Amino acid sequence: MPYFTYKARDAQGKLISGTLESDSRSSVVARLQVMGYFPVDIRGGEATSTGARPAASRWLGRIPFGRGRVRSGDLTMFYRQMSDLVGAGVPLVKALGIVKEQSPSPALRGLLSQVDQDVQSGDTFARALARHPGTFNRLATAMIHAGEAGGLLEETLGRLADFAEMEEELRGRVKSALAYPLIMSAAGLLAVIVLITFVIPRIVSIFRDLNQTLPVTTQLLIAVSEFLGAYWYLLAGGLALALGGARRYVRSSAGALHYARLQLKLPVLGEVILKRDVARFARTLGSLLKNGVPILSALEIANEVLTNALIRADTEKIPDGITQGVGVARSLKGSAFFPPVVVNMIAIGEETGNLPGVLLKVASTYEGQVDRSIKTLTSILEPLIILIMGLVVGFIVISMLLPIFSLDPTGA
Repeated sequence: MPYFTYKARDAQGKLISGTLESDSRSSVVARLQVMGYFPVDIRGGEATSTGARPAASRWLGRIPFGRGRVRSGDLTMFYRQMSDLVGAGVPLVKALGIVKEQSPSPALRGLLSQVDQDVQSGDTFARALARHPGTFNRLATAMIHAGEAGGLLEETLGRLADFAEMEEELRGRVKSALAYPLIMSAAGLLAVIVLITFVIPRIVSIFRDLNQTLPVTTQLLIAVSEFLGAYWYLLAGGLALALGGARRYVRSSAGALHYARLQLKLPVLGEVILKRDVARFARTLGSLLKNGVPILSALEIANEVLTNALIRADTEKIPDGITQGVGVARSLKGSAFFPPVVVNMIAIGEETGNLPGVLLKVASTYEGQVDRSIKTLTSILEPLIILIMGLVVGFIVISMLLPIFSLDPTGA
């Protein structure tokens, strides 16, 4: 596309100049107005010295700004604040500056400084964000690109904020539901380690001084304690190697499919993973389509949010069906992962021309089911963890008490 040099005035009347890459003079005018500028002079032609600025920005965009990563909560607040400011008529560049100054996150402030520079250099908002893929994923940049093109940036940012808030809320519910079982497991494991490494060795010396024949359970416990005390580093190293090997295998194509199959076969947890991926796929695809993103691009992005390789392999067949005129519902028909009720709802959405609305409704339904399934999972985990830890600690305590109960007072 050709470059256009422009002169424009900002809201304070200050004259500025720059270069924009665009397909027509009218689109340059539209982009300047979105940025909050008033065009004065626009001339076509290839950029020379000023045209090097976008390339420099691309290199600068690869430099990490700020400290640490941008948290999901800060990102959600960014979308919400930008939506409110743009909706109130604040120019895009000025809105970026306001949000940057108000953000409590050093990482986000540094990143927004670069985004602000790129936008002022002539980039679109979506392209400026796309240079930071570690923070702004393809879902966000695709929706913002479509929103800019359609003049619906305020609505797009609002939908992104809603999407991020729902994701964060669901993530928070999962964390809070699993926090208690994890704390119980950690406390129980710590108690077992303390008993085996500190308590048992001191009691063993007493038993040996008594010259008594120890029960089998006590001998077994002592052997385990001595083995862990002598070879703990070998166990730690072996565990680290095993985890590293498993992680490498899971990242391979065959390993990812085996791991995905194992995930879905787990009781209760497999159902949570399945419903979670169906909900994420439906919400992502519905949000993108509602924002005007072409269906093939939307499907490609929606596939990326799926965590299970088997489900992703199923949805990757949909674009071929679309190009052949089959549609989404018929492409998913007979799927082992998408329930018939979901496929039928998608078919109705395609027939009525309301596919985005139907997908978002499916997402809301399955997100509610995920929440209930997580509660069911935690209600099973809590008594199970208590039972297992009780049996382990009980075995240790009984093994330590048995020699005392069987103590021969005569010393024979």
